Amino acid sequence: MIFLMNLSKFSGTSKFLAGVIIGALLFSGPAIALNNYVSDNTPENGYLLCANNKTKAVTFPNKLSCPSGTTALDLGAVTGVEGPEGPMGPQGYTGAQGPAGPAGSSSSSTLWSGAINSRDIAGTSGATNFSGLKKTIMASLSSANLSGGGNYELMASISGIWASQSPVNSYLQCYFQDATEYPNGSRGYGAAQATYNSWTGINIVVHGHPSDYSLSKSAVYLVCATDGVISGLTGYLSAIAVSNLKLMGNTTPPNS
Repeated sequence: MIFLMNLSKFSGTSKFLAGVIIGALLFSGPAIALNNYVSDNTPENGYLLCANNKTKAVTFPNKLSCPSGTTALDLGAVTGVEGPEGPMGPQGYTGAQGPAGPAGSSSSSTLWSGAINSRDIAGTSGATNFSGLKKTIMASLSSANLSGGGNYELMASISGIWASQSPVNSYLQCYFQDATEYPNGSRGYGAAQATYNSWTGINIVVHGHPSDYSLSKSAVYLVCATDGVISGLTGYLSAIAVSNLKLMGNTTPPNS
């Protein structure tokens, strides 16, 4: 059976599609009329064709309905045969290994460190000298903290605020002291002092010399005393073993 087809409205890909349709009609038998169409007359979704029931001629009305006496042929978009898989691209090469990073610090270099709890301290009313001031233990460090005794370098960073009640020239002094000497013994180490004038902030560093004491013999206190009023006195304390310290070499001053 020969089918006639109006190709005047097809061009390019549409003519190719029409040829495919004719072949499909020649080999697939009678067409089936559809009420709901997939095609929308675009290359992506296919075309709606109309087959004359008497002449069997297939036409393309260029709309989504067929006239009376014809059968609608809903032909979806034609997908080409999948091509062969392309060759694998060239394998990349491993780059040169980067340089090793700097060595990390020894885990035993800082043997102990911790925060100092914040507190408010006030001076002793009527005290005329330092020995008459109330002494406050800010932190305590013993050989138990360090898993053994020995000589250490202690460093405490202390900060706080002078309260508004503090008279001008009030002072704060913090230092390390053996527990056996507390509170009024003569042995104290690394004392640092701050005086209240116009600046209300307090920032001092108490630095105990490593040969001054041995924690295997006595615990060491960080002690502070003031004749003023201080809010939120706090800080950070660390202990480093003498054997882990590295001395800096001699330096030469720059030419003037």
